[in-house]
Amino acid sequence: MTIEAKKSLVASIVIVLALGFLYLTLAGLPPSVNEKPHQGLGQVMGEEAVKLLGHGGRIAVIARKTTDFKTPAAEAQLKAFNQTISKGGAKVAVTRWLRPNPISVVAVPSGEFFDVLRRQSDSDVTVSFMGPAELADGQIAKLGEQRPKVIALCTGTLPHRVNLRRLFDQKLLHVAVISREPPLSGSPASDTPRGWFDHLFQLVTPGNLAEAPLPDLRP
Repeated sequence: MTIEAKKSLVASIVIVLALGFLYLTLAGLPPSVNEKPHQGLGQVMGEEAVKLLGHGGRIAVIARKTTDFKTPAAEAQLKAFNQTISKGGAKVAVTRWLRPNPISVVAVPSGEFFDVLRRQSDSDVTVSFMGPAELADGQIAKLGEQRPKVIALCTGTLPHRVNLRRLFDQKLLHVAVISREPPLSGSPASDTPRGWFDHLFQLVTPGNLAEAPLPDLRP
């Protein structure tokens, strides 16, 4: 390599380093994600899945595809979920990966939700990290009575867009994880995944269905 070439290489490296330093100075480092609340979500959903799993039953998972766009929160949820069910002697039999529209609210399409449920029995459990879906009467009739138990992540505004109480009545939902409304103030009592879960979220089951928010029916 000639002296001129070496000088050009060094100059290029200096420019790249300077631009990088300038970017970090102006924009700063990207904010880090506190994974503990998401680990808590995965842990609790895993515990509920093991509880509801029947003898010889299988677990099916509906989750967003994260290979196109890295989603640390979703990845932390799934990792904690798999670790929890593994401790309970279970494992995921099948995962339905869905690619959500980046400009729309994350939700499982009704057709995909129906297709997963129809492939399972009443000994199985479906765990959706993309919420439940409301099905048409014809789809519900095709499912019959031997349908799986359903656990769904219903945080944020989802309970105001989907009628959770009706889904419970239709046996299309058995456990829902919702955000606390209003949220608790301060910090969690314990800086653990479960502590963060109890601080930010709560479970809705048939036993406390009255605590499920009513949907917003305004046009």
